[in-house]
Amino acid sequence: MSLDKLVAQIEEDANREIDRIIGEAKAEVEKKIKEAEKEAKKEGSLLLQRAEREFENLRRSELSRVQHEVRMDVLKKKEEIINECFSKAMERFRKLSGKEYVGFVKPLVEKSIKEVGKNCVILPSREEDKRLAKELGLSVSDEMVKATGGVVVKSKDGRVTIDNTFEGMLKRMESEIRERVGGLLFMEM
Repeated sequence: MSLDKLVAQIEEDANREIDRIIGEAKAEVEKKIKEAEKEAKKEGSLLLQRAEREFENLRRSELSRVQHEVRMDVLKKKEEIINECFSKAMERFRKLSGKEYVGFVKPLVEKSIKEVGKNCVILPSREEDKRLAKELGLSVSDEMVKATGGVVVKSKDGRVTIDNTFEGMLKRMESEIRERVGGLLFMEM
C-alpha cells in the first residue's frame, strides 16, 4: 500500500471515527436534553401543584376571614338594632303618663306586695307613684328613685327589695327580650 493510500485510509478511518464520536455525542446531548426537559417538566409540575395548593389554602383562609368579618358585621348590626329597640321601649316608658302610666305600674306594685307583704315601703320615681301608693294604703319613702318610671318596693325590715322601675325590669328581662326581639327581627328563612 502506498503512502498516499495509507494516509487516505487513515484520514477516512479518522473521519469515520470523528463522525461516530460526533454522532454519539449528539445522541448523548439529545438524551441529556430530553432528560433535562423531562426533569424540568416534572419539577415544574410539582412547583405548579405546590403553588396551586398554596393558592387554594390562601383562598380558603381569605374566604374564611371574610365570612368571619361578615358574620361579625351582621352581629354588630343586629346588636345595634336590638339596642335601638331597647331605646325606643325606654322612650315609650318615658312618655307614659296619667292613667296609662298608673295602669301600667299598679299591677307591678300589687304583684310586689304579694311577694313582700303589705308591710312595705314604696320608693317612687314619679309623683304618680306617690299617689298610687297612698291609694293602695302603702307607706311612701321621701327618697325618690332615679328612674324613668316604676317603683322600688322594700320590706320594712329591708331584707327584701323588688326593683320594678322600668330600667330594673328591662335589665332583669334583657336576655329574654334580646332573644325574642332577635327572633322576631331576624328570623332565618
